[in-house]
Amino acid sequence: MRRVLEIFFAHKVLLVAPLVAALAGTAGVVLLQPATYQSTAIVWVVGGGAGTQSAAQTQADIISQFLKSNTFAASVADQSPLGDYLDTHRGATQGFSVKSLIGGDSDLTKPSPDAVRQYLAAHVAIAALGPSELSVTVTGPTPQVAKGTADALLSQLTAAEIAAKTSTLQAQLALYQSRLQSQATVVKSDLEAVHAYVAANPRATAADPQLALLQAKASVDQQTYADLLTSIQKAQADLALANQILPLRVTDAPQLPSAQSLLGKQQLMAIAAGVIAGFLAVAAMGALLVRLDTTIHTASEIPALLGLQAIGATPLSKGR
Repeated sequence: MRRVLEIFFAHKVLLVAPLVAALAGTAGVVLLQPATYQSTAIVWVVGGGAGTQSAAQTQADIISQFLKSNTFAASVADQSPLGDYLDTHRGATQGFSVKSLIGGDSDLTKPSPDAVRQYLAAHVAIAALGPSELSVTVTGPTPQVAKGTADALLSQLTAAEIAAKTSTLQAQLALYQSRLQSQATVVKSDLEAVHAYVAANPRATAADPQLALLQAKASVDQQTYADLLTSIQKAQADLALANQILPLRVTDAPQLPSAQSLLGKQQLMAIAAGVIAGFLAVAAMGALLVRLDTTIHTASEIPALLGLQAIGATPLSKGR
């Protein structure tokens, strides 16, 4: 450790240079990054949480899962200015590059669904503010893109939540309606059988066993038809109620940002990467200098380095 400190103080400039270069490069990258704007919405979550999680934490996890879907990301992009921006700035989905800094596109092809999803996920931040309240922040290259994307994101989240909640009811309603159509055919056949029997046996009365059997079957099938109608009406009422109860309530709508965000996620990552790279370069340079140093610092090092015995030592002078 003593030798490391001696080498550090003896080569301060040489060791600090890589750190300064890394920080300077990082600062250049951050300053050359395009401007970013943030639009934030505060959302109240209706309902409870899952397990030990609060409603806000559960909803944040649900939003994160939606952001992993290509279909969901494409819907948000199509319903907001983000889609047009990515189509006209196709290098935006490929991260930082020198060409993107001077306004060029690194690829002339339309961004893939995966690229749109990754871009959206990287520019959306979700934070739980309380048990039932969370914030949704969208970072965009322009104020209009930031606000428009935030509005579309909330709209698509609400629609996706409602669709997920009502899918079971819709499937059940479709099943009832299909069974009702089949039952209507059965009832019609029953009534035709009764009418045919009466036409063939005009003197038949209610006491006629065959006629009574046909009428009983028709009555049971008609009751089944009526029960299906009741089930359909209930399913329709439940579906209408589910569509009315929104899973999210926006308490503070996204606003058009008037100022640039100082440090976004990409800038923070660039700064962290620059600092880490600088310290790693300093550590590597220090290790190399220690390895190359052949200076004898203490008398105890002489036998190991030269195979000789030290017979004396002169103390350091005050002028050194």
